Amino acid sequence: MHLANVADQHANGNRAQKLWSQQVADVREMQARGDPMGDYLYALGNAQGWIADTNDPIEIRDLFEKAAREGSSDAEIVLGIFYFSGVVPGHDVRPYPIRLPKDQQNRELGLKLIQSTMQIRCSYAEPVVDAYSDRTYVRYVSAASWVWPVFRDGRNDLDAAGHFYPVVEKDSRREKEWHDLDAQCRASGATTE
Repeated sequence: MHLANVADQHANGNRAQKLWSQQVADVREMQARGDPMGDYLYALGNAQGWIADTNDPIEIRDLFEKAAREGSSDAEIVLGIFYFSGVVPGHDVRPYPIRLPKDQQNRELGLKLIQSTMQIRCSYAEPVVDAYSDRTYVRYVSAASWVWPVFRDGRNDLDAAGHFYPVVEKDSRREKEWHDLDAQCRASGATTE
């Protein structure tokens, strides 16, 4: 049974790699046409590891900024999440997520980017590869879904001496505000999670 599972996982991995390769080709074609979605997906692909041109967090941040300047609201939302949480959301292909250096994280700027873009649209696009059905699709994720749990739980970090210190305090008022935004986004039909 174990050998059959390993063989199945290997076959699914091969199918997924083939599907990701097609996704990369589609992204490059969109970029060639000047479509901001292509630049957004290129930044996302590098952050998540299904495009391997860079794994430098500053370069990836700059790629999201470029796509946002060109008009990609998806890029603006994900850039906001990157500033707020320090990682790009999604299903990483790489074993560890790319982290924005602590001195580059800006939670308030991240919240401002997310909130201003949510006035236009409340979700961002994320490509998904389903190796079992041999297809790729785009799912839409509520931007606020990444924010309210941070205010519910708070967030701590380690200092140089190895001691924890709070970087985001628990805040029930902000948790409710962002949870309500998340619920409104989901109820609007703008998500496919």
